Order: sequence, then structure tokens, then C-alpha cells
Amino acid sequence: MEEDIYTAPATGLPSVRIEQNSVPAADDGGVPRFVLRPASRWEVVDVRELLGSWHVFWAFLWRNIFRRNRQTLLGPLWFVITPLAKMLLFTFALGKIARLPSEGIPYPLFTFAALLPWELFSTGVSRSSESLVTYEHIITKVYFPRVIIPASEVFGGLVDFAISFALLLGMTLAYGFPLTSRLLAVPGFIALALLLSLAMGLLFSGLHARYRDTSRFLLYLIQFMLYATPVAYSQTVVAKRLPGWLLTLYQLNPMYQVVEGVRWAVLSTAHAPDLRMLSIVTVLVLAFLAIGAAVFANTEHSIVDMI
Repeated sequence: MEEDIYTAPATGLPSVRIEQNSVPAADDGGVPRFVLRPASRWEVVDVRELLGSWHVFWAFLWRNIFRRNRQTLLGPLWFVITPLAKMLLFTFALGKIARLPSEGIPYPLFTFAALLPWELFSTGVSRSSESLVTYEHIITKVYFPRVIIPASEVFGGLVDFAISFALLLGMTLAYGFPLTSRLLAVPGFIALALLLSLAMGLLFSGLHARYRDTSRFLLYLIQFMLYATPVAYSQTVVAKRLPGWLLTLYQLNPMYQVVEGVRWAVLSTAHAPDLRMLSIVTVLVLAFLAIGAAVFANTEHSIVDMI
């Protein structure tokens, strides 16, 4: 039996599968018989359909980038102002007043290096989780793989990150820290942050379309993750106070690995990534991504009715 996909381009309906009998029935006069059935509710990703819609992804990606800068006074400068403002706040409140240690690195540089991957992650989750509701006027009029919408929100943050990361490299040189070959590891840590952001975006975008108050839960969850990630403080402070099993659980936070990895790569800190722990975290993120994609696929079939 041969199988193909038919996508209704001008409806809000999910794709359907066309099954063609390999041996036509005798009373059909030799004409192949086609049977239409809906795609499985738990069919996560149709790779052929997704690859055939790459131009839609790029259209949404650039639309999101330009939409954020439309009718703004400072435009792309907000990409830099946001993490800089948080860096100054943390430096004053925690570096100057609380006098938290920063492992011999100037506190502004120590914090800014961690804020950039954190902002990439948290902003991607926030935008992607509300993306289906944001684009309901498009979703209800034309069909395309819905996963493109949250994915474009997540990967659109790379433009913001690239601009701010160039500033970080300039600050690193200004403070007298050399740039080494460790910078080659940065894309790997950023990819891990993007996968985690996409996993949470897929999970919560489907839930947000059904239950609008999930955005409040997500807000608290991201805030909790910020406190559980060594962004504004050194991980050595936590390591001295937590028992072994709790410290291991603390290090299983994927953003812990991302933040410490970026600091190690850019600032040449002594805390080299634990490859064993990093491998475990990567597997956990991929599993979480599969769960998020499955929940999103189950929601996709009724998304038009819900929003």
C-alpha cells in the first residue's frame, strides 16, 4: 500500500493521509482506490511537509523580527538595552550591596555573560507560548504546519543574541580577558538553550490555546528557573551549601549547563563543563522536546476550534 500526504492549503484543517491500494478491486475497472483518513493525533512531525514549508518559516521569522521593531523609538537598540539594564541592576543590588563573589571576574562582565543566554531562553519561551493566540487571525484562514509559529519565535531571538553577544566580546576585550578557541563551544550551548526554549514553547503554546491562565504558571516557572540558575550569582556559593544529591539535582537544570558553559567559553573560567552531566542534560532536553512536540501535535488538530 502506498501512502502520501495531502494538505488542504486554504483551510484550518490538519493534513490528511491518502492511502492507495496496491491492487485495485475488480469492480473498479482497474482504477486505483484512494482512502482519505486524518493524520494520527499523536503524529509528532511530518518531515516532508515541514521541509516543504521552509519558506513559510522564513516568512514568519522575518515578520517577527520586524514586528518587534515597528513603531519603536530606539528600534534594534532594545536588543542591547534590556540585558544591559538587568546587568546594571544586578551589579548594584548584588555586586555592590550584597557583595556576592564573582570568581575573580568583574561583576558586570560575570553577569552579562550569563544574562545573554538566559534572555535568549526566557524570551523565546514567553513569545512562543503565546504565539498561537497571537497569530489566530492567520491560523483560522490558511493551513500550514503550526509548529512553524512557535519555532519562528524561538529562533528569531538569535538576532537579538548576536547583537548583544558582539557587545559582550567587546566588553571582554575591554576588561583585558583574551578571546580563545573556547568560543567555538558557544554555538553548542546556545543550541541547547534553543532546544529547551522550543520544548517549553511547544508544550505551553498548546496549553495556552486551551487554558489561557497557563501563562501565569509559566511566568512563575521562568522566575523560579532564574533563581535556580547561576545568572546573578556564582555557582560556588551554592556548591558550598547544598548536599551532594541536591547539588546534582541543581546541576541537572539545563540552563545551569548553558550559563556556566558560556562563561567558561567566553571568560575562560576554571569551571570546565562536566561532559557526563552535560550529556545527561542533553538527553533530558531532547526527551522533553519530544514530549512538547507530542502535546503540540495533539492540540494542533483542534486548534482552530479552541482559539
